Amino acid sequence: MYYRTPELNEKLYLHYKGFHTIKNLEQFTDLKCLYFEGNGCKKLAGLEKNVKLRCLFIQENVIPTIEGLDTLTDLRQLDLSSNIISHVQGLEKLTILDNLNLKGNKLGQTKDSCVDCIKGLLDCPSITTVDLSQNFLKDPALVDEVLCKMPNLKVLYCQGNPFVNKVPSYRKALIVKIPELMYLDDRPVFPEDRRRAEAYVKGGWDEERIEMKKIKKEKEDEYNANHEAFRLMIDDVKKQKAKE
Repeated sequence: MYYRTPELNEKLYLHYKGFHTIKNLEQFTDLKCLYFEGNGCKKLAGLEKNVKLRCLFIQENVIPTIEGLDTLTDLRQLDLSSNIISHVQGLEKLTILDNLNLKGNKLGQTKDSCVDCIKGLLDCPSITTVDLSQNFLKDPALVDEVLCKMPNLKVLYCQGNPFVNKVPSYRKALIVKIPELMYLDDRPVFPEDRRRAEAYVKGGWDEERIEMKKIKKEKEDEYNANHEAFRLMIDDVKKQKAKE
């Protein structure tokens, strides 16, 4: 399934092979996508020469530290889920990284504060999608101190962390605090959701009910306007046929 000339291969499927280290890949100079999950790999190193890499799937290993990525400036998708990472770091040079998956790691399980554990996300402002679910993050302060300061964040997964239950009206609060958010945990954030959340934060359930009535009225008005426009269109067609 591969070209015999190493530099012609853009993808490598090396998952579930029992490789404990990443090495001898410098000959694949045009490598763009590497699948290396489920190998028991203990260190994220050995990819320094693969500068064209765009997607790295290295989940289900035993990697404790994010490192060795400084030369991978074309990297856009990084899957490090199901490892043993306790701190987010080493992302400073990844200027176009879009998707970061850290699900099922050890974030929040050290003596350091939860904010310190994930503040490394701020070193990579290009991130639009981040998965922090199924970790041990328990301090609600990380919402204001880190998540709200990510300028391009649009998709966020946090379920399975203790802090979720400590944030009052968690979903509504995050929708309001992160203006560009389009997807949170298990479902999308629609414009109607944002309006209701903003109303709730402003005045509680009473204000949200008022906003819900406004939304319902707007939908009814839109439906009636469309129905009337359709009726007028039919009338015009009938008049034109009558003239013929």
